[in-house]
Amino acid sequence: MSDESLHYRGGGHPVDNTTGDVELITTTTNGNDDAFHDELRDDDKPTTTTTTAAIVGSARTPWYGTTIVLLSEVMGTGILSLPYASRIIGWQSALVAVPLFAIFASYSGWLLWRVQHERSNLHLHSYAAAAHELVGPKFGRMTEISMLISWGALAIYYMIAAGDGLEDVFFFSGSSLCQYQRTFFVVVLLVLPCQCQDFYSISKYLSLPSTVAVVVSVFIIATNILLLKDNGSTDTAAAETTTTTDTTKSLFDYLMALSSFCFAYQGQSIYLELMSEMKEPRHFPRAINVAYGIMCFFYGFTVWVTYYGISSSSDIPGFLPDILPLNSFSRSVVGALVVLHIAVSYVIAGQPLHKWLHETIFVSSSEPEEGAESKSRRTTWFYVTFGYLIFGWVLSNCIPFFADVQALIGSLFGAPIMFAWPVIFVVAAVATANSTSSYAGLTMMDRTAKNTNNASTIQFWKQGFRQLGWGHASICIVFLVICTPLFCIL
Repeated sequence: MSDESLHYRGGGHPVDNTTGDVELITTTTNGNDDAFHDELRDDDKPTTTTTTAAIVGSARTPWYGTTIVLLSEVMGTGILSLPYASRIIGWQSALVAVPLFAIFASYSGWLLWRVQHERSNLHLHSYAAAAHELVGPKFGRMTEISMLISWGALAIYYMIAAGDGLEDVFFFSGSSLCQYQRTFFVVVLLVLPCQCQDFYSISKYLSLPSTVAVVVSVFIIATNILLLKDNGSTDTAAAETTTTTDTTKSLFDYLMALSSFCFAYQGQSIYLELMSEMKEPRHFPRAINVAYGIMCFFYGFTVWVTYYGISSSSDIPGFLPDILPLNSFSRSVVGALVVLHIAVSYVIAGQPLHKWLHETIFVSSSEPEEGAESKSRRTTWFYVTFGYLIFGWVLSNCIPFFADVQALIGSLFGAPIMFAWPVIFVVAAVATANSTSSYAGLTMMDRTAKNTNNASTIQFWKQGFRQLGWGHASICIVFLVICTPLFCIL
C-alpha cells in the first residue's frame, strides 16, 4: 500500500498565498495508481480532517474581522488628543487634516496589498519577510529588529498607559495605588486576553469590545461637553475658540500637532500579518477603506464637538478625558473604558512579538500541525506572554522615563513604517514581478550583485516607478522624500 504525504505551502502554513484558501497537495509514491485505487477498500482510505479552523495563524479571518481589528488597534487614545492638536493648527486646518491623513493611511495599506498582489508567489507575511524577499537579507534583518523594538516598546507603553488610566477608576472609589501596584493590576488583567494566539481569535473575542469602549468614551465626553455648554459652565473670559491657527505657537509646535493626526492613523506594521490571516486577502483594501472611513467620521465628530462645545481654547486639555470633573462617575467610567481599550491594544501590538518569541524559543511546539488545541502549544504560549508581561512590568517600573523612550522610538520608526517601507516594498515588487523586466525574480540585493554601479541602481528605481504609473509614483515620492523625514523628526 502506497504512502501518502501531506505538504504545506508558505512557512509551514497550509495556505495558498494567491487565494488564501487551504491547499492540500498529495503525492503518491506507488507508480501503479490504478491498481492502488482498485485494491484500496473504503474503510482503509486515509481521511484528512485538517481545516483552517484547527491551525493557529491560518487564513480564516473574514474581511470585516480584519476591519474590527484595525479599528481596535488604530482608533485608540489618539482620538482623545486630536482636539488639543486641532486647537494649535486651527479648526479649519483640522477638518482638512482628519480626512487627508485617513487617505494617506489607507493608501499606505493599499501599497502593502499591492506588494502581496504583485508577488503572490512569495509568503510576504510580515515587514521582515517582505524586506528579506524583496530587498535582501541585510535589509530584512534590520527591518525585523526595528519591528521587534517597536512592538516591544509599544506594548510596555500600553501597560504604563493602562496603569495611568486606572488612577481615575481607583480615585473615584477612594483608593490610591502607586504606579507599580497599578501596573501589576494591569499585568493580572492581561494574562487571559494574551492567550489569543492569532488575529482571528483577537477579532472574535477582543476587538469589538475594545472598539465599543472607545466609541462609548467619546460619546460620554461629548455629552458632558455639550451639557457644560448648555449650562454656560465654560470660561468665556479666556481666549475664545477660533477657526484659525494659534498664533502664540511656533512652527515646530504646529508641526508637532500635525504629527498627532498622522500617528492617530498608524498601524501599518501589522498589515501584512493581517493579510496573511485573511480568508480572502484580495478584500484587504475593502477592510482598510471601511476602517479608515469609520475612524475619519469619529475623529471629525470629536473635533467638531470640542470646537462647538468649548468656547475657550485654553480649556481644551491635552488628553480630552481630563475635561471631566475629578472624582466623578463619568470620569471613572471613561477611565475604565480607556483601560479596556488599551489592554486590547497591548494584545494586538504584542501578538506578532509573542509569535516571534514563541517560534524562536519553542521551535517544536510552534509547528502548525499541532494546531490550536495542542496542550503543549498553549502551555508554551502562556510562558512567552506571561514572561513578557513580567519583563515589561519590571522595566516600566525600573525606568521611570520609559514613556519618553517609547515616544522617541515611535517617532524614529513610526514615519518609516507608514510611509517609507511600503514605498520601498511596492517599488521592488513591481520592478521584479514583471516577467519582461531584466530584474524579474531578483531582490534588490541580487540586482546589486549583478551590477553594482550607481546607474543600475537608479535604473532599478526608475523601472519600479514606471511600472506604478505617474500618479502612484508621484504619491510614493512624496511619501518617501517629504513625509518620512518630516514626521520622523517630530
